[in-house]
Amino acid sequence: MSVHNGNAFRAAAFYDLDGTLVDVNLLHVTAYMLANVAQWKGRFGNLAALALSLPRLYAAERHDRRLLNVAMFAIFKGISRDRLLVLGEEYCERVLMHHFYSQAVDLLEGNRAAGLEPVLVTGSPDFVVAALARRLGVQTFAANRLAFRSNIASGRLREPIIAGEEKARWCEEYAARKGLRLRDCWGYADSYYDLPFLTALGHPVAVNPDRRLLATARDRQWPILRFDPVRAAAIARANDGES
Repeated sequence: MSVHNGNAFRAAAFYDLDGTLVDVNLLHVTAYMLANVAQWKGRFGNLAALALSLPRLYAAERHDRRLLNVAMFAIFKGISRDRLLVLGEEYCERVLMHHFYSQAVDLLEGNRAAGLEPVLVTGSPDFVVAALARRLGVQTFAANRLAFRSNIASGRLREPIIAGEEKARWCEEYAARKGLRLRDCWGYADSYYDLPFLTALGHPVAVNPDRRLLATARDRQWPILRFDPVRAAAIARANDGES
């Protein structure tokens, strides 16, 4: 992706990631990491542990997105930072870019050309988001970060945990630091859980919205975008052919 050529951005466009720009979610990236972090015997044990955790994760997702993130990241306990960084690069290259909505590419480029700084605000792990941001030419992102002890993941998340109200608060603090007006900024998300994030911004947009966000967007007359995953796969195959 190109980088904005102007002297300064006039405002920011804050983007959720999972379900908004890409058609994968946190469970998908977690399964990938656990399937590739060890030898075959260890991989089987990791995935079995994830399968046993699914009921607890499902319950967390239905009641508290912050709790979901805490529970999901606990699964990474015991994995080295270096290994997670390598896996983050691999996941981004082999999987994530193949699930990036092509319409989202157009959206990012169009907003950047209009003077909106692209900022990713996501509950995904920073070792994946950093790899994606480099490929997109995005300079700033907020993502969830694991705590480490002696280079080994403790299974705990560092504050702030990017979910719910914290996403909105992070955007407010970022805008204040940059001297931006929130009423001039745009926000894009797919989930009802992102309502605090969307309502904090002057121009909220529902992208591939779930049922509750769709109802809210219609009631408040927000723009609604729907992206096609088939096109995302097609553009990834085309890029592979050119390389």
